[in-house]
Amino acid sequence: MDYRVFSMSSGEDENSTEAHVFARAYRGAWRSIHGCEPAGRHEVAALELVMDYGAPTPARVGTSHAGAAPTAKCAEPASPAVVVPLGGRHDY
Repeated sequence: MDYRVFSMSSGEDENSTEAHVFARAYRGAWRSIHGCEPAGRHEVAALELVMDYGAPTPARVGTSHAGAAPTAKCAEPASPAVVVPLGGRHDY
């Protein structure tokens, strides 16, 4: 596992299946929108979850993303924490 999911209120690891399914779906959506891996901490206040994807790493050989042509490039590293508002909408 190359990410960590934990509770915003207690800071303890969140090991439920639902939290890990959400973290993986969030990663997939991030890749689709931004064209790169999520990095750093991403907070979802409505779910009281924090997902820490760590530092950016290159795709591993043998994964579905290895060797794929990038559709976009992350020009700037993610901020230390990305806060998703309660409505789930980002203002770009």
